[in-house]
Amino acid sequence: MMTATEQLISKLQLSIEDCIEKEKWLKLASVALIDYLGCLYSGLSNPLNQKKLSSFLDGDRSSLFTQSGSIQALVYGYAAHYNDLDDVQAYFRGHPSSVIYSALLAVIDEESRDDVLLAYIQGVELAGRLGKQLQPQHIDQGWHSTATIGTLAAAAAIAVLKKLDSTTFAHLLSLASSQASGFLYQEGTDAKPLQAGFAARNAVLAYQLAESGFTAYQAIFSSEKGWSQTLSSSSLSQADLLDHWLQPAQIETPGLWFKIYPFCSAANAGFDLAQTAYRQGITSADLSEIHIHFSADGDRALTHQQPKTKLEGKFSIEYLLWLALSEGRVKTADFTEEAIPAAFLAFSKKIQRHHDLKASQTERPARLRLIAKNGHIIFNQIQRQAKGSPDNPYDLEELRLKFERLTQGQEKIVYQEVMGAANQQMKSILEKFRKGTEWK
Repeated sequence: MMTATEQLISKLQLSIEDCIEKEKWLKLASVALIDYLGCLYSGLSNPLNQKKLSSFLDGDRSSLFTQSGSIQALVYGYAAHYNDLDDVQAYFRGHPSSVIYSALLAVIDEESRDDVLLAYIQGVELAGRLGKQLQPQHIDQGWHSTATIGTLAAAAAIAVLKKLDSTTFAHLLSLASSQASGFLYQEGTDAKPLQAGFAARNAVLAYQLAESGFTAYQAIFSSEKGWSQTLSSSSLSQADLLDHWLQPAQIETPGLWFKIYPFCSAANAGFDLAQTAYRQGITSADLSEIHIHFSADGDRALTHQQPKTKLEGKFSIEYLLWLALSEGRVKTADFTEEAIPAAFLAFSKKIQRHHDLKASQTERPARLRLIAKNGHIIFNQIQRQAKGSPDNPYDLEELRLKFERLTQGQEKIVYQEVMGAANQQMKSILEKFRKGTEWK
């Protein structure tokens, strides 16, 4: 009888060339690729990153685009996740593209280049299925799922891309599982995006080791001593992990979040509401109390209630509400390593968090109640699906503008450097997206 790991590998090895929904999935994977490339270029172009990474790599700035193997995966994963603008998968509650595409681009070659999008789809499938069972307990325990689940998803995507045999595939997943780690307490530091880089690097390293003949325990999803049971003290349901594979695909349902704002997606709904209030003429100076409501674990990733730096503010609903109600927007300068302005401290004392909303695994609802100085409630709205989520998506034009903003007119560098190892099909996707050409 096949083990759960063997059955999983057989699912991942199945070709999806003849699937009815393949073209829809490829379009979604293509949009994710474009979004990833914009985030990656922006992260690599950041002067602070160029200084840090060039020093780390002992090379000039151009070398950031031309690394190979596990180092490329590390650099790309870190850079793509640096601004927290990269996509999110709802069940996974992590950032699939920054890990999976970074790993895939690090190992792509002439023989495998045509299968990158298909491998990505399978990687997202595994990430979503693992996340559906492990979340929200996983994130409640303090794990950074981009780093933990993401390592396995990226490793699986590599194995699919390289068409590994079942035994090597199993060793690869197992070697990846031994490296899968990362913690939410790193939020607000460089270590948080580095954990995405570590995950991509570790997947590539696990592939290199498995291909070299290194062995590992082959039943990592065993009910007796499996990866999830060790990590979270609970076994995965074999049926939930394996049944109805790609029916529907996780990349489609619940789908991917795409982001416009460079902060944690758990804050999106609350920030949207605060912007609405600001557009109605309500500002921070008008208020005596601010009540922000989440589901029981909806703000788990928003770990900083009193952030000390603007970078920590990416993970603080208090800081983001202050920005929205003071200026109606956010800008790049709001998320640096500088200290939080003193004016925020007085504002933050008005804010109370509540955890009384009902939510499904795919929702991150928020309610914002604003009370004026005369005691009257002047704003009280709920948003169940934040802008950018699969049920309230950005259109392609909005994502195209994001890509153009992040690449700053330097598409040639994206073509020549970042996409240097990719195939003509992927370059064509990028060209169509940039020009606004209709998808075919």
